[in-house]
Order: sequence, then structure tokens, then C-alpha cells
Amino acid sequence: MCKCAALRGMSLVPKIREGDGDMQLILRHLVFAALLSVGSSCIAQTVTIRVVNADNGRPLRDQHVGVSLLYQAGEAVPEKYDAHLSFHTDAKGEVRFVLPKPAPGHLSAQVDLNPGHWHCACGSLSLTEELIRNGFVSQMPPGGRVKSAVPANAAPGEFLFLARPLSFWLRLLYPLAKG
Repeated sequence: MCKCAALRGMSLVPKIREGDGDMQLILRHLVFAALLSVGSSCIAQTVTIRVVNADNGRPLRDQHVGVSLLYQAGEAVPEKYDAHLSFHTDAKGEVRFVLPKPAPGHLSAQVDLNPGHWHCACGSLSLTEELIRNGFVSQMPPGGRVKSAVPANAAPGEFLFLARPLSFWLRLLYPLAKG
């Protein structure tokens, strides 16, 4: 009798006993937890800056956005990086960029809106780690509706800047007030 005939009825994959399903489930959970703990340090962090009209929720496209990557003395700094980045928002009112490795301790973001048309607290200095974990929402500009049309929630890794258009009278008087 050849060896092949002896193996014919046998499976090469061991049968799972009744209690082994729990062990496989535990093993899967352990592998998943290990990947999650390592994942955040191995995956490049993407930052999103979103600029929207607080009154109607529409995105503000083609707006200039400046970002500064701020490393403090003693922090590890990448060999090649640009400390000052410049972008324009897309049709969705967004800018996306990837943080260099190692990431800076702080990020500064500034949206340059026309002050004759928009009221916005469109600047932020944030801890990078906090931004990646919680996101950032700018202060609600005064005027307009009591409540914003935009939910004031930022996704992790996102700056959300809310802007309100100036009223007709404020736009009319702005050149006089500007001096």
C-alpha cells in the first residue's frame, strides 16, 4: 500500500474541536489589537483643513490656507521638510496634506479670507497629537443665525474653520471702517 492511499481519507488541516473556536476568536482579537497599537505609528498621518460657510454649510472653495510645521528645540526633525506650506481649498472647501515623519509637536493653520466679506476666527495653533486624536473646530463667528447650519464637529485629524458672511450693511461700511 502506498503512502498516498494511507493519506487518502485524512485531512491535512487539523479538525477544530468544539472548544477551539473560542481560541481562534481570541487569537484574532489579539492580532487585531496588535495591529491597532502599531498602526498609528506606522501609517502616515493625513491632516484635513475644511472651511465652510457657517450659515448654510456650503464649502468655501479657492481660499488660501497657510500651515506651519512647528518643531521645538530637542524634537526630532526630518532631514528634508518645508516648515511653511501653502494651499488653496478645493471644490469641497478642503485641503489635505501628509505630516512628515517624525511629526511636529505643534501645527499652525491660518485661512486667509477677505475681511470685507467674511467674519472668521480662522487661525489655530494646536498640539499635533491632540489634533490627530480629536480634531479642532474654530470659534463660531458672531452674527447670522443663532445656530450654525454646520454641525460643529471635526473629525480626528481635521481643522474645521467656520466663517460667516458679513451682512450687506457691514460689507457696505467695511471700506469706511477699514480706514
